Amino acid sequence: MSFSFPLHLHIFSMHTSPLAQPGSGDAGGMNVYIERSLATLLEANPQLTVEVFTLATSRERAGRVQYHERATVTALYLPEAEGARKEDLPELVPGFAMAVRAIALRPPQIIHSHYWLSGLAALAAYPQVPLVHTMHTTAAAKNARLGEGERPEPEVRLRGEQALARRAAALVVNTEYEAAQMRDFYGAEESQLVTVPPGVDLSVFSPSNSVRPLHQGQDAAAHLVFAGRPQHLKGPHLLVEALALIPQGLEVTLDIIGTSGTSYEQNLVARAEELGLSDRIRLFHPLPAPNLAQAFRQADIVACPSSSETFGLVALEASACGAPVLASKVDGLREAVADGVTGLLVAQRTPAAWADAIARLIANPQLRRSWGEAGAKRARSFTWQATAQNFLDLYQTLTRS
Repeated sequence: MSFSFPLHLHIFSMHTSPLAQPGSGDAGGMNVYIERSLATLLEANPQLTVEVFTLATSRERAGRVQYHERATVTALYLPEAEGARKEDLPELVPGFAMAVRAIALRPPQIIHSHYWLSGLAALAAYPQVPLVHTMHTTAAAKNARLGEGERPEPEVRLRGEQALARRAAALVVNTEYEAAQMRDFYGAEESQLVTVPPGVDLSVFSPSNSVRPLHQGQDAAAHLVFAGRPQHLKGPHLLVEALALIPQGLEVTLDIIGTSGTSYEQNLVARAEELGLSDRIRLFHPLPAPNLAQAFRQADIVACPSSSETFGLVALEASACGAPVLASKVDGLREAVADGVTGLLVAQRTPAAWADAIARLIANPQLRRSWGEAGAKRARSFTWQATAQNFLDLYQTLTRS
């Protein structure tokens, strides 16, 4: 199918702006996904115009930004949204939908919504327009494997996602694992499901040109990196606990890159002090993509101990930089990491299991190098250009039907 066809697209990202810094607050892989796919969509189709809509929870953050000559990002302010928390947002969906209709420059020919709140807002705003929806995460999958300290997702979210599974023209999933979840948990029809793997920006996330020396023996050491929103679901607390179980003679330092806006990080620091690890664990604010890529290049191991991930962009970006990855053996991380080839999938989400996995890699620097090289090579097959091509094919099919 030709890429060059006229199309006016609306993108709904209600609860978080695609322009927000990933790793801060509610901003994460989804923000990267939307911004990078938007950029490549505009490159791929010169006749595409796009309006992106998000919610501003303060008047100061409201306004329309010219992202590209053919694309705007509009943060809509609702007085009732002032200071709203994420759990307050379901009540704001109808108002957000009405505000989009009132301020949109043009009616959409197709809508692509991200996350369940955005999907419901899109259905309310334009019920007759074909809707492409990407869940990113689902309540059913998260509730199926709740870890200690994680709260179950509310019933209103389950009902909302069920409605989207019934009414969306297409449900975009990252992997076949996610497609199976949509069928099993929500009864999604096979004809709705479209598997589109995300990409990685290879102009930013690439291996170092220099070869790092290998250290081994009794004084073996390694530098571990976690990047993302620090929260129970993402699991950096498991890494802190695991470091206390690493055998003597294996020295590990841990950098945690990201902020939550909660007391989670302070609790991590307090726990590290209790375990005598204060000098080995550092906290950093979220980093822009080029700086994050450099952190991955300098890491001996990048860890992704999440309890649930539809894909796990951090794991793919780290691989692209030549870092071996340790990740939980769940959901899309099983696709982002080739087990035993680009990293290791840890079956149990316990400090002991993670300590064993970390110790194994520290003791085998040659394996780390091999996995890092294989990861950088494999990551080259995941591009945002391919993602955009799949989206444009889908949009064209739906608007012509």
